[in-house]
Amino acid sequence: MVIQKVGGYGFKISAGPVTVAVNPPSQRSKKHKVSKFGSDVVLISVPDVDWNGADTATHGEKEPFVISGPGAYEVGDVRVTGFSSRSDYGDVLSDVGNTIYIIEMDGMKVLVLGALSSSKLPADVRAELDGVGIVLVPVGEGTLEPKAAHELVTGIEPNAVIPYAISSDKDITAFLKAAGETGVKPTDKFTVRKKELDAMDGDVVVLE
Repeated sequence: MVIQKVGGYGFKISAGPVTVAVNPPSQRSKKHKVSKFGSDVVLISVPDVDWNGADTATHGEKEPFVISGPGAYEVGDVRVTGFSSRSDYGDVLSDVGNTIYIIEMDGMKVLVLGALSSSKLPADVRAELDGVGIVLVPVGEGTLEPKAAHELVTGIEPNAVIPYAISSDKDITAFLKAAGETGVKPTDKFTVRKKELDAMDGDVVVLE
């Protein structure tokens, strides 16, 4: 599995020929400008142009399968489960304004928290945390404060944690300080096999 940041709060998760786009910014976003790329599945957590770029993750004639809310989905060898949660991001002030996703692919489980603003996960999400190896967690404006984000992922006990800043990279610095991982250097991608992931213990990965 390879995880890369694509701009804004978006990520690209690839395993073999399959690519899952997670919250890429739309081509209409004024805040984030990202080149188009191809994908098989697009996950959207928040109905906002900075997060809902299915157009960004569509290239050529290939139309990805777009998931933008709760439910259970299966696309080829990829399984996705979406859960409603609270969001205080931008104009999205709602108890069901954010969708949390659990992605199962390449033998690993990835938890995507989107624009989660509550440090307490919904009960239906907590019931599905067993085996989660990687957590993508938001830090900063309208989501989780750095310390709260660290405490949340510590309770999940994943093998690897990938924080992403909503407003300022200073929030990532504060998250690393709370995690006692101030020596972590940013990297352009996180490449990991199941066996390698199993050997990790809450490792923090910062993607640039």
